[in-house]
Amino acid sequence: MRILQEDDLNAIPTRVFLDAVRAQIDADARGEAISPPRHRVDFDPGALVFTCGGNKDLAGFRVYDTFPKRKNAVEEQLVVVFDRTTAKIKGIAIGERLGAIRTGCLGGVAIDRLVPEERIEKLALIGTGTQAQTQLEAILSLREVGKVSVFSRSMERRGNFATDMAKKLSANITPTSSAERAVRDADVVILATNSSEPVIDTEWIKHGAHVTTLGPKFVDRHELPLDIVARTRLIVSDSPQQIAGQGNKHMFHDQNLPVQHLGAQTFNSAAGDLTLFLSAGLAGTEVTALSAAIDYLDQQSG
Repeated sequence: MRILQEDDLNAIPTRVFLDAVRAQIDADARGEAISPPRHRVDFDPGALVFTCGGNKDLAGFRVYDTFPKRKNAVEEQLVVVFDRTTAKIKGIAIGERLGAIRTGCLGGVAIDRLVPEERIEKLALIGTGTQAQTQLEAILSLREVGKVSVFSRSMERRGNFATDMAKKLSANITPTSSAERAVRDADVVILATNSSEPVIDTEWIKHGAHVTTLGPKFVDRHELPLDIVARTRLIVSDSPQQIAGQGNKHMFHDQNLPVQHLGAQTFNSAAGDLTLFLSAGLAGTEVTALSAAIDYLDQQSG
């Protein structure tokens, strides 16, 4: 049994995780995966949240907490994968890194399937946290991007983020002075914030662009402007069942909108001009990603 820390995960190519996440998305769309909505156990205040899932070969779970924490506290999470053939624990990952990588890969697969152009001339990234980082890592491993324009409220953070990520990914990544400047003329817009209110205006988004939202998607908390629906021709999620499970708490619950599965072979389009990806966190993707990481490390060690 392997126990992986953040350094172990960082040594693994993003493509390894992308392939595992993509396979689980497709298996779920075919009805060949186990991926129920997440389960929350309340402790008041805070909770433990479990995402359980797998496929014919693997089973496992991720658990994280929402307990009150001091500012800038390190998030501790646990992912466990079982080999269903041997009924043994294959490995464990400790820390939040695997969950962030998995979310980045979900966004990367969405771009790969919803954005037809091989080269993205301009990508707008709103947010400079860990989720923003893993989105870029996944997307830039799949597509050529001419320019990434980054905005967050802190001038220092967006500057440091752009400098660090440009060096790490050998890409043209620059900070911008406003969200509007970042979004205008962008082919792809990624929202990666924890904001409880919209961080962009729909009218800033150019015709035919793609938008991904990673942050809150609740009636009373959402980083996405709700009037974007009028311009949307395609709404896709990695886990429509997770969105359905939120019921009337979801920001689009009263819109009667078809949310299509990212693993679908074909998509049904409406009259709008934008594509929209609602990142929900398909259960089981972190489990299959951990399994793939362990397999890669085993191969490397001979």
